Amino acid sequence: MTAPTAHADACGNFEVWGNGGGQCDGPFYEDGSFQRCTTVYVLGIGGTQCFIVPAPPR
Repeated sequence: MTAPTAHADACGNFEVWGNGGGQCDGPFYEDGSFQRCTTVYVLGIGGTQCFIVPAPPR
């Protein structure tokens, strides 16, 4: 089993009048965990937070 290929694209982020955001998942790891990044902007101020989502229990 191999992990899916991570894509370096816009990941569905959006911004309208300085407000918006989005979420990206990947890369995926062999143990089932993956990286998730969430982006939020309000009135043009915000940023991106990335974290590792653990694999589901087996």
